[in-house]
Amino acid sequence: MELTWWLLFDVVLLAYWVCVAVFIVSEDRNPTSALAWLLLLIALPVLGLVIYFFFGRNWPEITQRSPVTRRVHAAVDRFMPTVYAPHRQRVEAAVADDPRPWVQRNVHLADQKIATPPLPVRTCDFYVTGQEYFDALIADLAAAQRFIHISYFIWKQDALTARITEVLLDRLAAGVEVRILNDYLGCLKHPKDEMKRLAEAGAIVKADMTGLARLNYRNHRKITVVDAEIGHTGGFNVAQEYIDGGSRFPAWRDTGLRLTGAGVADLEKLFDMRWLEAHGEDLFDARYYPDPTLDAGDILVHTVHQGYDDPWNALTRSYQLAISGAKESIRLQSPYFVPDESTMNALVNAAAGGVRVDLMTTAWLDKKIPWWAAESFFKPFLAAGGGSGSGTRASSTPSR
Repeated sequence: MELTWWLLFDVVLLAYWVCVAVFIVSEDRNPTSALAWLLLLIALPVLGLVIYFFFGRNWPEITQRSPVTRRVHAAVDRFMPTVYAPHRQRVEAAVADDPRPWVQRNVHLADQKIATPPLPVRTCDFYVTGQEYFDALIADLAAAQRFIHISYFIWKQDALTARITEVLLDRLAAGVEVRILNDYLGCLKHPKDEMKRLAEAGAIVKADMTGLARLNYRNHRKITVVDAEIGHTGGFNVAQEYIDGGSRFPAWRDTGLRLTGAGVADLEKLFDMRWLEAHGEDLFDARYYPDPTLDAGDILVHTVHQGYDDPWNALTRSYQLAISGAKESIRLQSPYFVPDESTMNALVNAAAGGVRVDLMTTAWLDKKIPWWAAESFFKPFLAAGGGSGSGTRASSTPSR
């Protein structure tokens, strides 16, 4: 009898191994990724399945078959061509005149694979301190007349969020529409008192990505659109520490971007896509997009984006096209440096080929694991320009 049970166990285990192998191979993954998951699932039959459920599922492939994704794509395809059409001829002429081939390839990539061409803007302002950035943001919120759309990964509850909440409450009292989309996991540990006050005053407050299976696929975008004329994005979340560093850091270094004009449309598009996917309300309507009869602006801005649902990894490919097209210099600034293999190869090739590649990262760590991972890339990154006089350099900022 004992031998029979062992035989049955072996048969079940063998059947499991065969099913796992067929399943992983059929997903058409990167060979390295496929092999890693295959080994994990074979070695840890139960725990491996749990890990795979949260971190291994091929969401770019899964989402393409989802009815919700198809509805979102249908809404984009229906509405966005009418936004892009008034600027199409002017943009194509400007791109054709650009002497840098990689710029043209970048435009083609984003236009063809994520249906996002460049758009003109009137102003394009950068902010490198939280104080300057949030002063500008709050001033724009306070001047809103029609609507405010806000999407952030983190919204804490502190002095900064109190200021913003009071401004939003004032605008709600004046009849301004307010929609707020926050990342569910990113805001899980933070109090929701301000969100409740805003909701009670008439704001529509929603959480993004609440499904258990997709908790590893976060929405880190930071977007604010005001009256279809002003757009904000960049690296700042909504918290006082992004102004003064909080209790852990002497300061905080990030970058904020403020746009005015037609190019705000692509920030609104990204907000509307996630809002429709997460909560079913279709905001693809002319009242939420720049008026085509107004001055669009003279500066061209290209909003290239990607998420877990993008099978093309458009933003990654965009960086790679730019890196491979560089002739003199490449400058990288990021608190984390954990490139995928193809991006790392592009950087090494550029440096080894005589292009000056400068990397600026942080000396004050908010998360240690990404830094430990980055250290494995520093040696080949630096060695690629060894002794050439151009090659690669690395430095760190004094604050996070």
